Amino acid sequence: MSTTPAIAYIPDVVANHRDVLRELIHRVAWDKRMQARHTASFGRPYNYSEMTYREQPFLPTLADICQTVAPHIGFRPNNCLINYYIDGRSRMGFHADSLEGLTPKTGVAIVSLGACRTLWFRSFAQPEQTFAQPLEGGSLLYMPPAVQRQWKHGVRREPETGPRISLTFRSVCPGA
Repeated sequence: MSTTPAIAYIPDVVANHRDVLRELIHRVAWDKRMQARHTASFGRPYNYSEMTYREQPFLPTLADICQTVAPHIGFRPNNCLINYYIDGRSRMGFHADSLEGLTPKTGVAIVSLGACRTLWFRSFAQPEQTFAQPLEGGSLLYMPPAVQRQWKHGVRREPETGPRISLTFRSVCPGA
């Protein structure tokens, strides 16, 4: 196994990321069931952590970003699960995204809007082995399926940091 996750990181994919951040903060009907962050889902539902979402069409801004992301990741996502980190106290614990219900050979793409936060990776095989990837506003990070099988990832608290939204794009199989 590699000492670093086989991720792809591309900066500046969304040039107007601060404008998109402001738009989504005010336009999305946020699900507040999680204490650590707010969420929302668009497109075909991707349900996780015992949370279910109804299917709803992509907002035009999300559809535009999805179209921009597709050539970089090799597939057209049909789901966008959004995580809103209100400030640096918002976090996401270490986890691996489920591949169940995803189109085979597709992974998870993350577009970051707003403040830079660090995505931490921890090896399943050697938990002391970690890797840190700063996610600048406007950037795209792609995790192919092997990353979910070999690494957990999470976002730690960074108290001095401002608001951030992560747009996580997936291709969910019909009926999943």
